[in-house]
Amino acid sequence: MIIQDWLRRNEIEAFAITLAQDLGRRFPPKSEERTDKGARNQLASIADKLYAEAAVFGLQKKLGVYGKAKLGNAFRWQLRQLGYSEPFIDDVAHGLVVRVARGR
Repeated sequence: MIIQDWLRRNEIEAFAITLAQDLGRRFPPKSEERTDKGARNQLASIADKLYAEAAVFGLQKKLGVYGKAKLGNAFRWQLRQLGYSEPFIDDVAHGLVVRVARGR
């Protein structure tokens, strides 16, 4: 499975970048400054959708350990490129990896 994941690394990275860009479009880095309940609910809804998409991708592609790690790292790097803070990146990327690892 590691070899399959390695051969699909570009596909995995492109998917992770797309997820991060979707988050950036729907909840821009400036939105991190918002502390109201509406912002938290909005982020939770967006993140849940992204996590579900990632879990489906992981199951469809039968990602192994390398593929899951590649997905999480590429997602994390793209969030950095978009300008999110490290604590935000840690929380969102952790949630993504956990959901993909669970496969649901």
